[in-house]
Amino acid sequence: MSRPLPQETSGAISPLLLAALKSAEVGVAVKDTEGGYLHIGGLPDYFPPIGSIDATDELLFGAEWLEEVQSAQRAVLGGQDKVSVNLTRTTNSEFCSCECTLQRYQLNGSKPAILITFVDLTPERKREDALKALLRELSHRSKNLLAIVQSIAAQTARTSENLELFLTKFRGRIAALSSAQDLVTDSNWRGANFSELAARQFARYLDADDERIQVVGDDLLLSPNGATHVGLALHELIVNATTYGALAHDDGRIVLSCRLIEENGEMFADMRWKESSTSSVNREDQESTDRRFGSTVLERVVPAAMEGEAWYAIAPHHIDYQLRFPLQ
Repeated sequence: MSRPLPQETSGAISPLLLAALKSAEVGVAVKDTEGGYLHIGGLPDYFPPIGSIDATDELLFGAEWLEEVQSAQRAVLGGQDKVSVNLTRTTNSEFCSCECTLQRYQLNGSKPAILITFVDLTPERKREDALKALLRELSHRSKNLLAIVQSIAAQTARTSENLELFLTKFRGRIAALSSAQDLVTDSNWRGANFSELAARQFARYLDADDERIQVVGDDLLLSPNGATHVGLALHELIVNATTYGALAHDDGRIVLSCRLIEENGEMFADMRWKESSTSSVNREDQESTDRRFGSTVLERVVPAAMEGEAWYAIAPHHIDYQLRFPLQ
C-alpha cells in the first residue's frame, strides 16, 4: 500500500506529474542539490512516514539502504542520466522490494534537483516466489507419479500372461491414478476428500445406487500423496471384488469405512474394507495372478508410501483389509 500524495509544496513538482504518478501508484520524492527534501509522497508503507520538512537520507532510507541510494545520487549529480537501484529487505516477519529510480529534475526551469521515484515490487516478487514454489512442487509430484507409473507397469507386466491382459490391467490402474489426480487438482493441490475419492473409484465399475456398497465414517481430507495411494488401493480392492469376490455375486456386500483416530497424541486415518458373500468364491485365478500384484500394492507399496501399516486377510467368504496412516 502507498500513502496518499500530499499537496504540492514549494513548486518542487508539477500538479500534472503528481497526478500521473499517483494514478500509476508510484511514490515520489524531490531533493535539492543542497541535501534538503522539497517533496515526499506516495511511498510504500514500509518507508517511515515522514514529511519533506524533517526528511533526511538517513531517516528515509536507514542504514540498510543509505549507502546505495547516496551513491546513486552522486552518480546522477555527476552527469549520469538515470540510476535505478533495487531496495530489498527480507526478515523473519517481513519481505519488501522497491525499485528506486533517480534522475536529474529541473526546478522551475533553473535549479537542478534529484527526482526519486519509488515503485513497490513486493506483490510482484511474492507472486513470482509463489509461482516458483508451485513449479517446484509440480515437478516433485510429477516425478513421484512417473515413479508410480513405472512401478505399476513393471509389476503388471510380471503378472500378465499376454499383451492384451497387460494393457487391460495397466489402463485400469492408470485410470485410477488419473481419477485421484483430478480430485487433487480440483482442490488446488490441497488433496481429496475420502468419500469423493471412494465414489469416483466405485463409479468406474458399479452403478452409483448399488445397494451392496456402504461407505461410512469420517470424510477426511487426504493429502495429495494420500489420495493417490488410497485411490490405487481402492482400485485393486474394487477390481478384485467385481471379478472374483463379493461384487461378482448378488448377495455380496462391501462396507468401506474411514475413521479419524488418535494414538499417543498423533492423528491417524484408519481405513477398513470388509467384503463378504454367502456364495462360494473361486480364488484360484486370483491367487496365481492378480493377487500377487494386488497384495504387493495393498500390503507393501501403499503403506510404505504413506508411512503407515496395512493388514490383508482373504477367506472363502470374506476379505478384510485395513490401512492405517498418519494424517499430513
